Amino acid sequence: MTCESICIRIRFALPGVEHCRINLKMQIFTVVYLLGLSLALQNVHCFFVDTAAHPKENSTKRKHKSDDGPVVVKIELGQSLNTISPHFVGVNIDSDTVRYHWQTLDFSSQKLQNLARALSPSYLRMGGTSADGMNYFMGNATAAGTQVFNAGHHVAKPPFNITADQWVYLNEFLRTVSWDFIFDLNALKRNADGSWDPDNARQLLQFSADRNYTIAGFELGNEFDIYRSEYDVTVAPAQLAQDVMTLQKLLTEFPKYKSSFIIGPETAYFAPEYFQAFLAAGGYKAVHAASFHHYYLMTDEERNLQHFTDIDMMDTMKAHLDEVFAEVRSVDPQLPVWLSETSSANNGGLAGLSDAFVAGFLWLDKLGVCAVKGVETVMRQAFYGRDYSLVDGDLNPNPDFWLTVLYKRIVRGAVFNATGRHDVRVYAACANTDNFKAGSLVVYMLNPNNYSVTFDLPQFQSQSRLVYSLTPGDSNGLISKFVSLNGVKLELVNDELPDLKPESAPPGVVTMDPYSYIFVVFPEAKISICLH
Repeated sequence: MTCESICIRIRFALPGVEHCRINLKMQIFTVVYLLGLSLALQNVHCFFVDTAAHPKENSTKRKHKSDDGPVVVKIELGQSLNTISPHFVGVNIDSDTVRYHWQTLDFSSQKLQNLARALSPSYLRMGGTSADGMNYFMGNATAAGTQVFNAGHHVAKPPFNITADQWVYLNEFLRTVSWDFIFDLNALKRNADGSWDPDNARQLLQFSADRNYTIAGFELGNEFDIYRSEYDVTVAPAQLAQDVMTLQKLLTEFPKYKSSFIIGPETAYFAPEYFQAFLAAGGYKAVHAASFHHYYLMTDEERNLQHFTDIDMMDTMKAHLDEVFAEVRSVDPQLPVWLSETSSANNGGLAGLSDAFVAGFLWLDKLGVCAVKGVETVMRQAFYGRDYSLVDGDLNPNPDFWLTVLYKRIVRGAVFNATGRHDVRVYAACANTDNFKAGSLVVYMLNPNNYSVTFDLPQFQSQSRLVYSLTPGDSNGLISKFVSLNGVKLELVNDELPDLKPESAPPGVVTMDPYSYIFVVFPEAKISICLH
């Protein structure tokens, strides 16, 4: 036989040893042995040797940078790159929660309502793969049953109903916590000619209008570029563009929703040509924003602790956004861009990692990159539901919840270009005038390294500052399920959020602990762009 490729990945399990990294000689011996065995067996083509660190092991150590001196931060304050609005950060709830009767999501829970209010103002997007299989059963017996799938083909997620009671339950919660709703409509409702059938959506809109429910925006379908694998159905980009125009026309039938916006095409971005083809086919005329999804850790090789603090992994987001904006701008120079579904890892995230302190590095960096590149809205997958959620199945906040609350409270307004050093991350923007005086500046920084880093901000050398330093909340370090703010572990008190107060710091340099992220507010900066 011939073996055209050898994939080297092996995991050793030794008695009493949780994980063992093998040295080079041992790897060579192992490969030779396995290759010989494969030739003998004549039917083995590839062996996989996995030398990745155990997820609980700190494999992200890098050479200490103490000799490099402080990181000199330069901020270009004369020009704004983008504007962070109150709705810049939003959240998602997957439609699957309806399929499973909301799971443990209790909208009447005071604790849940307190957590949700802490993120307000915010968009709540309900979407995901299951959105396309949802029938709107608003008391009309004919509402269900018109779902169209290719006959005889396997359906990954079969259709299901959302009832009138469930719809009311959700919308009353949104009113209570003052969230703005974006709903993903069932694009698999198809006529014989392949066009979208809006009848079921019309019933839902009528039911909602009768109850005066506000729906800020809509989507039509989810991740069309992977429809074939999910439903064995293909909707061409040009057809989707026509379908969105049909939705646009449908909304004009209801005074309550004629001003609601539409975003699309909601691609997973495995086939970027679909994204651009939809816009070029006229979709850009019907959508308020071009929307797409993004996850960092998609392959088995990436889904480990090391990549959560990997600067090179963070850099991939910049290149990805450059590609997205190039495609959008080639069709419409002014069309906003939304990242409408995103988290660290897809398929629910990674247990013990996506719900741990370490997840904050990819999340905060993504918010910084998106702000600099010009993304209008970033929607976190998810508020509740899986390992990548802000709130866990017991309705307790994960570390990224606290980080998201702080971001929304601290950062708002003009975005500035900030430079530092490649082993760290630095971002700058106006501080939120709801909580700080006009003209205040916030610089937020990430140190994803196992060494302390000192930052020198010479433009504000003589100014006092307010510091929000985030570190792991217990001895579990990076995989801690808790976060500390200025050394104090953050936890709910009688289902209420504690005060998230900064520490006052004197003028001078800022020193960050290993594996930490920080917001530094300069209340006396008097940045002219931030004064207006």
